[in-house]
Amino acid sequence: MKRITLRGHGYRKKTALTLSLASNDFKSKYASSQLGVLWAFVKPIVQACVYIFVFTIIARSAPVGNTYPYAFWLLPGIVAWFFFSEGVMSGANALLEYSYLVKKVRFDIEILPMVKVLSASIVHIFFVLFVLFLYLLWGLPLSWTMLQIPYYMLCTLCITSALARINCALVPFFRDFTQMLEIVLMVLMWACPVMWDIAMMPQKIVVLFKLNPMYYVIDGYRQSFMNGKWFFESPWLTLYFWAIVIVLHFGGKKLFQRLRIHFADII
Repeated sequence: MKRITLRGHGYRKKTALTLSLASNDFKSKYASSQLGVLWAFVKPIVQACVYIFVFTIIARSAPVGNTYPYAFWLLPGIVAWFFFSEGVMSGANALLEYSYLVKKVRFDIEILPMVKVLSASIVHIFFVLFVLFLYLLWGLPLSWTMLQIPYYMLCTLCITSALARINCALVPFFRDFTQMLEIVLMVLMWACPVMWDIAMMPQKIVVLFKLNPMYYVIDGYRQSFMNGKWFFESPWLTLYFWAIVIVLHFGGKKLFQRLRIHFADII
């Protein structure tokens, strides 16, 4: 019983440290500006307003399903993708950015990728709430499926943190990896798809797109916002997604543990 208690205390301490570092990381990004962290929330507001203005006022894109303007079909996917791409990119550089902690023998450096992902999640949560506000402001119908948004936020957090840990373990050995990662993310944004409706493609090709685990997340956000399906109505996609996440998690964990003895020497 004593051993279990000590282990539980260790987990709580590790969680508290991770959350504290994530909060400090978020604040430090804007520490040198006069408005501080307000800039983090200005960006998603401006981006959302620009999308609505361009696709609703200028381009006058056709509504999706005769109910939702194209801009409001686009926003849920953009919200999910921005969190994913920001978390993956910032997590990849976690060891380089916190190099002074890497050289501390007793510090658990494995939490550093999660610190960067949690830092990115602060803006993500605000962005989700802001899009909900825009739906209300525009008079769009709200549905019970919005209750599953936290589930898809968890999905995004899990796959992002798993990939961030793999990437940050590789970046110290291959400094050009971050440049390659930016290109890969740019291609994946169109392959999810984020900007266009997958219903435009033949069914045989749609199956290939669904192999991308981020399709599950992007489509899930849209289904949640736009009165679509519940996640349990797509059991095979759900099982496939979590199988990928589990493989990435344990594979990344093993890779990180194998390479960590070299981090202090090459950073």
